[in-house]
Amino acid sequence: MMSDAPIYLEKDQNIGWLTLNRPARKNALNKEMWQAIPDLVRDAVKDPAIKLLILRSAVENIFCAGADISEFDLFMTDMTARDENRQALRAACAALEDCDIPTLAMIQGACVGGGCILALCCDLRFGDTSSRYGITPAKLGLVYGLSDTRRLLDQVGPAATRDILFSARILSATKALQTGLVNEIYAPAMLEQEVRDYAALLLANSPHSLKEIKQVIKRVQNGMRDDDELSEEIFTKAFDGPDHQEGVEAFLNKRTPVY
Repeated sequence: MMSDAPIYLEKDQNIGWLTLNRPARKNALNKEMWQAIPDLVRDAVKDPAIKLLILRSAVENIFCAGADISEFDLFMTDMTARDENRQALRAACAALEDCDIPTLAMIQGACVGGGCILALCCDLRFGDTSSRYGITPAKLGLVYGLSDTRRLLDQVGPAATRDILFSARILSATKALQTGLVNEIYAPAMLEQEVRDYAALLLANSPHSLKEIKQVIKRVQNGMRDDDELSEEIFTKAFDGPDHQEGVEAFLNKRTPVY
C-alpha cells in the first residue's frame, strides 16, 4: 500500500521495500528524508519476517534527483541547520550500510548525487537500461565527503572514482555497468521481476550466513587480511549453529532447507 510519506517502508512477505516517494521534487532528498531512514532501516531489521531490504522509487522513470537544492540557501547561512543535515545524512548512510540483512537498490531513470550516495550504501545495485548516474559536487563547488568517496572507491576503484568525481558527468546504464557502479542492468519492463528473482536466490540461503558474510567482507574492506580470533569465532558459531545443521540435513535428504 502506497504512503504519502516522502520515504516509507512496506513489507511484502520476506522483503522490505524502502521506497522514495517525493514525486513533486523527483525524490530529491531533504533533511526529513535523511532523518527518517535510520528508523525505517531499524524497523526492517527488527521485523523477523523481513530478511532482505530493497531500496526503490515510487516515481516512474526517476530514482533520485539528488539532494534537495532548495535547502542550500538555508545551509549557507545557518550553520546549525547545515550541521544537522550533515549528521542526518551520515546517520542515514551508516544505517543502510551497516544493515544486518542484505540490501539491494533497484534503480530506474536518474540516480544522481544523494541518490548515488544511498545506492552505494546498499550491498548490490540493479538498474534498468534507461538509468543514468552522476555524482556532481564539482559542478557546485563542493567536495565529496570521505565516507562517500570510500564507498564509491570500494565499488569502482581509484581510476573510475577520479573520472566520476573530476568530470561530474552523467554515466549511461551501460557505462555504469562497465565501471562496476551497478551489478546488472535490465530492460525497464523486466527490472522489478529480475530483482525479485535475485532476491529469491538470497532468501533461499541461510540468513545467518548472509549476515556474517557481510561482516567478513566489511572487515576485509577495512584492512583485515588474515584470520583472527573474531573470524574464527564467526566460523565456529556458524559451523555449530542451527542453520548449518539444517543445511546439511536438507542436502543429505535432498530437500530444500528451511531457515
